Amino acid sequence: MKFITVARILAGVMLVFFLTTMPTPARADEEVPGSFDVEGEAPTVESVELCTAGGSATTDMTPQVEYNISVNVSDTNTLDDLSTVTVTIFYDADGAYSDDEVAGAADNQTRAILTWTNGGSWSIDPVADGTSWVLESCVEPTLSVGSGIFEFHFKPGKVATETTGNAKWHIYAEAYDGTATDNATDVNKDMNWYGEITVNGLSSVDWGALVPGTDFGPSSNKTDISVTYIANGAYEEQVATSANWTGNSDNATLDATGSCTYSNEFSLKADDTTTLDDAVLVTATPGGYATIDTNNQTGESGDTVTTNTLWLKLSSAFFAGDYSGFIYFKIDGGS
Repeated sequence: MKFITVARILAGVMLVFFLTTMPTPARADEEVPGSFDVEGEAPTVESVELCTAGGSATTDMTPQVEYNISVNVSDTNTLDDLSTVTVTIFYDADGAYSDDEVAGAADNQTRAILTWTNGGSWSIDPVADGTSWVLESCVEPTLSVGSGIFEFHFKPGKVATETTGNAKWHIYAEAYDGTATDNATDVNKDMNWYGEITVNGLSSVDWGALVPGTDFGPSSNKTDISVTYIANGAYEEQVATSANWTGNSDNATLDATGSCTYSNEFSLKADDTTTLDDAVLVTATPGGYATIDTNNQTGESGDTVTTNTLWLKLSSAFFAGDYSGFIYFKIDGGS
């Protein structure tokens, strides 16, 4: 009986020893942080269209007239995801559009850059003093939606180059969201001729007292007439006069041939120099204008000619009196 008891006790001791000496398993995993970024899709410029200020599509522009470039943009992350929308309007002498020609500095004659920046900012370049490119009131679409139209309202500058021959103006629009871009174009637009003239500081031309039979020459010239011409292409300097100049009791009649054969006839010659040999006979308006010179496109400030000269001739039979009429200086498109 004692032997059995001892055996049971030993068995219990061995079981306890086995349980307390079994090895504990080691940890078999480690945590490592992971992440990835899903970028938004690039914006899409759905369309670009040159329109009048009222919104009608047009294929041509005239300097100093308001137009609207309508840029339709979409973005799956809403338009508020955009950073900028930029429009470049540029002159192309050969008329064949190329992406390589888009980049370049803005200038008064051949390129303007209009930019919308998120936050409500609109700008136009060129911005130099004296530029006549104008940014008008532009229209921003609702930014909390996925698509909308940006309206860039502007006026082309006075010397935005006239299109002749194959030349064209092109429009390139680009949307940028800080990462990706998209673009679209509206090409082959015309720029109409524009001209502007200013007679500087001259209220009247007064020949004073003359005698009948006065001929073209030093005694009948009025010079140092200053005229400024601004044009976006070739232009003509022109002069005309009223056909009849009124007197106290009689009128003086223009003889455009320069003969002054009959009584109370007068003739005028004009040139943009002081050289009589270069002068041309002045015609009567509204019949036409005499061209005294032809020139090319000007800069923004124009070309100022300070040596414009007029010569007067009278017939040998002329009634005494004071006579007055009008002299017209004009700029017109050249060829």
